[in-house]
Amino acid sequence: MVKYASLAKACFITSLSLISSASLASEKSIAELVDAVNGTLDDASREAGKQVKLRNHAKGFCTSGNFIPAPELQQHLDIPFLNQGPIKVTARFSLGGTNANLSDKTPGRFMSLKIDGEKESLNFVTTNVPIFFASNLEDFYSFQTKIKEGPQGKQWLLDNKPDAKRFLDYVAQLPPSPSFASSRYFGVNSFYFRQQSSDKTAEPIAGKWIFEPLAGTAALSKDELAKMDDNFLKAELLSRIETQPAQWALYIQLAEQGDIINDPTVSWPDSRTRLLAGKLVIDGKRDSVPEVSQCGDGIFNPVLLPKGITPSADPILNARTPAYTESFIRRR
Repeated sequence: MVKYASLAKACFITSLSLISSASLASEKSIAELVDAVNGTLDDASREAGKQVKLRNHAKGFCTSGNFIPAPELQQHLDIPFLNQGPIKVTARFSLGGTNANLSDKTPGRFMSLKIDGEKESLNFVTTNVPIFFASNLEDFYSFQTKIKEGPQGKQWLLDNKPDAKRFLDYVAQLPPSPSFASSRYFGVNSFYFRQQSSDKTAEPIAGKWIFEPLAGTAALSKDELAKMDDNFLKAELLSRIETQPAQWALYIQLAEQGDIINDPTVSWPDSRTRLLAGKLVIDGKRDSVPEVSQCGDGIFNPVLLPKGITPSADPILNARTPAYTESFIRRR
């Protein structure tokens, strides 16, 4: 666990050092992975992408709230950061892909969070799909390039990549939600959590994040969806929180012996123990401050972690920060 502990302190600047090490895990460089996401596989399109500040999750908006840790978590896990009062939150809700005009009628929903205490922070990058489409960087590159080829590329993935097929099949049956507030959000990557013990010798335990909406989940029927316009999600959430906040319970789903830790294409059984970590409250009360209103210009660093939480060896997780940093640099 020692070699991962240093990653827990990673911030925007130090994440640059991860680029070379993450690249070694794949024949593809971090720059090539960003090109695959952006669809900029040649010099001309890459330069054009820089001019328009091309990015993933292009359609989205920022808002704010707070996180209220659950005191009972400390009975099980030793995470001092989650043993305090309400902590300010910056949130970005978005859709996937580089199309800033993507219709809200598509099923994907994403929630990224910065929970910033006085001395430590905890960032989240979550999605409403509990499994990822690739377990390694080569398959990630293949997925991103093939999916942009249209029906032929998608069919190739269905025929040749079981992880991508499982993901695409799940998304195909996922009905769009009427609100960001009525979606569950999953952290598909695993982390290690320090367990409570009197002598501090207990082995860390692997876990994944799950956000459960306190108002319950909801889905639009085909008839309801047909009546919606292509841009309903932002207005709905901002209108909702004017009268009452959107809220989620945050759980840590714990792995058991035999569970696969470093593969985000694998979900664990629902029977696994879940510990309540706290409550996320999105109320928009800090939306006017620059750190919130301009949050879309920065990155959400999933390995910026407080003491007691460290990254797993998941190659997708450990490529996220250098890839986000590469994308950030191109948008400057």
